[in-house]
Amino acid sequence: MVSFSARLLGLVLSLAFFVFSVVMFFSTWDWVAAVFALGSLGYSVFFIRGYQKGKP
Repeated sequence: MVSFSARLLGLVLSLAFFVFSVVMFFSTWDWVAAVFALGSLGYSVFFIRGYQKGKP
């Protein structure tokens, strides 16, 4: 089982990376930034669902 603080850290980092990737995409229109934004959004959903279930 993963600790609460580890899940919170993962959620915060994945959301921060999502915001960074979106900013980079709109400033450069690079498709790689869009892929990273989608990937980090997926990780964010994973961590949020872990909170809902009580475990990742």
